[in-house]
Amino acid sequence: MNYFINYIWAILWGAIICLFLLLPSNSYNSIPMFPGIDKMVHLGIFFVQATLLYWEASMKSNRTANKWIIILKVIPTTAVFAVMTELAQMYLTNTRSADPWDVFADIVGVGMATFSFILIYKRVKK
Repeated sequence: MNYFINYIWAILWGAIICLFLLLPSNSYNSIPMFPGIDKMVHLGIFFVQATLLYWEASMKSNRTANKWIIILKVIPTTAVFAVMTELAQMYLTNTRSADPWDVFADIVGVGMATFSFILIYKRVKK
């Protein structure tokens, strides 16, 4: 249970991602669209997801954890989540389809968050 409390914001954001990605695609007709907005949305939501995971992992360890260990946990977790959201769109909805380029955009967002984490994270030595 304590694990979920440590990652509550990332879990809530993951639930919001699932909600928006599983809503019928016609529910977004009133939003102005341009070519590529879908990929930008995927990139952005997974950038936020990975950033939350990095932040919560570093706070959980009181910034004493090795950043590479955190990265080795976050990247596979978010990659699996990205694939699962696309599979959910394929199998759980009639108005959406899975797109490998969406997964690619998700991974690019995670990569951007990882790059930011590498630049910003400073480990506190005990």
